Amino acid sequence: MVDAMTRPLLCCALAPRLLSVALVAVASCSAARGAGQSHGPDSTFERCATITDHAAQLRCYEEAISGPPADSSQRSTTVSATWHLVRTTDPHGGRDTVSIIKAADISRSDLDLAGLVLRCHDGAIEVLLVLIEPLPPRAQPKVTVEAAGRRTEFNARVVSPGALVLLPSEATKLAAGPWQAAPELSITVAANPISIRGVISLAGLAAALPALQANCPLE
Repeated sequence: MVDAMTRPLLCCALAPRLLSVALVAVASCSAARGAGQSHGPDSTFERCATITDHAAQLRCYEEAISGPPADSSQRSTTVSATWHLVRTTDPHGGRDTVSIIKAADISRSDLDLAGLVLRCHDGAIEVLLVLIEPLPPRAQPKVTVEAAGRRTEFNARVVSPGALVLLPSEATKLAAGPWQAAPELSITVAANPISIRGVISLAGLAAALPALQANCPLE
């Protein structure tokens, strides 16, 4: 059984891999919406998200991630020392999802912050935060980020299945500019009564973002 003392160690091990699982969930959910289908808790990621007991939820994520290798639906390439470019095949036959991912600094972050994802979407780049524990679908999180002394507040939105927080287009402009010269990103996600804080290193972003743009699917 995973107890409260073991949870930090398990979260540390799961956080980088959970980012990849989240990408599969995004691709699957997006395809289902586009096809007018419902996407219920049969999805492994969504099923894990509905478990309220922390120990059981973490075991569910661990089993999902350590099962058949992120299967043939996902391919990962290292594009800098600490960023990975991940191409996820749409399980419903649509366009691939291409993203770069970076795990949070677990020693300086709350356990519920898994990391940062930049992904191609409809010809643009989106910036998302990945959480270990999903927010309610109707939550309206306020996200504050600080990099190189510049503090910015965003009105973000929750993306199904709830563990993804989408930042507005202004975040993309920052990622393409000031963030590339900053060593790290300090983050606060506030969704009453929840508050999640953490730090994500931005080292290597200047090399990773062009690699993402070069691999974005053509419209």
